[in-house]
Amino acid sequence: SDLLTGRFNYRMHPDFIKLPSQYSTKEIYLRKVVYEHFKAMADSAAKSGIVLKALSGTRSFAEQKAIWDNKWTKYFTNGDSIGAMKKILLYSSMPSTSRHHWGSDIDINSLEPSYFASGKGLKEYTWLVNNASRFGFCQVYDDMKKTGRTGYQEEKWHWSYLPVATKLLVEYHSKISYAEISGFKGSNLASKINFIPSFVDGISTKCK
Repeated sequence: SDLLTGRFNYRMHPDFIKLPSQYSTKEIYLRKVVYEHFKAMADSAAKSGIVLKALSGTRSFAEQKAIWDNKWTKYFTNGDSIGAMKKILLYSSMPSTSRHHWGSDIDINSLEPSYFASGKGLKEYTWLVNNASRFGFCQVYDDMKKTGRTGYQEEKWHWSYLPVATKLLVEYHSKISYAEISGFKGSNLASKINFIPSFVDGISTKCK
């Protein structure tokens, strides 16, 4: 279950590989099989003049906790834990629940919704919508206003390699309970807000 909650060193794990700089903007690791398919997708996109680069790949529990703690400090006011949590959970996962722990998910090109709304970003996103599924990738967080799913806001940058991620989601359900979602501020509230069904399962029906 450590692989599911990010409590392992992916840099040393034999199933993970560091992406070459051609495919990433910084030091990023993914599962080898996920990298192979991302590389194939990026190479195919390049033939259409589209550059795809990973901005984020695998994250450890500690890395996710750092993101969470920074946002907690920013949003936590007047003892309102639930209010702080709702703001963080628009775009960031609780440590031990992120799909980024799994090495199956990638953030591509930009983390700004506006980037993908026009120009180069729109071209890149349109290419992904039309082609990513051929390589096994799916946009897990679609437009909830249109689809009615629960959980995080739309993320046009977040693509999940389904042949790996679907299996890991099943495994997550069989092995992880709220007791494992611990070790960070507000973790005791996960069960109160029905976190696993609302967020861990709050993915596009196309990606199920």
